Amino acid sequence: MDDVSARPQSPQKISATHGGLIHEVRISWWQTDDWQWVVVVNSPELGAVERQANDAFEALCLLREDLDPRGWRLGVAGARADVWPSGMARDQGGGLSAYRLGAAGPQDLVFTFSPVDPTTVASVAEQRTAADRFFSKFGGGGR
Repeated sequence: MDDVSARPQSPQKISATHGGLIHEVRISWWQTDDWQWVVVVNSPELGAVERQANDAFEALCLLREDLDPRGWRLGVAGARADVWPSGMARDQGGGLSAYRLGAAGPQDLVFTFSPVDPTTVASVAEQRTAADRFFSKFGGGGR
């Protein structure tokens, strides 16, 4: 697992791509009093986009589904095609951690909001396809 001291704190600045350019955006996440997770991104070019779900990973996916058709890609580990959370990571960890999905099975845990190069991320549809392919090969109940 990533070094706990390296766990990103909300809010943070990350890189995002749009129109072939890299932009700096601010991403925030928190849990509400009714146990929902909220994820918000904003920048001068993008404006503010907010989504809410039962876990932080799903809220991030919903937000990315809004941004994908507009050509935005967020540079966070939870947006990589080879990253998906286990049910336990979602239920007990709020979707803040997810597994790298390797050729030999689940690999290291990564933090959903860890900054990554935005050119290494995928659309939500591409990520779901990769997760479906992984779970059909290795089982584990799927996504």
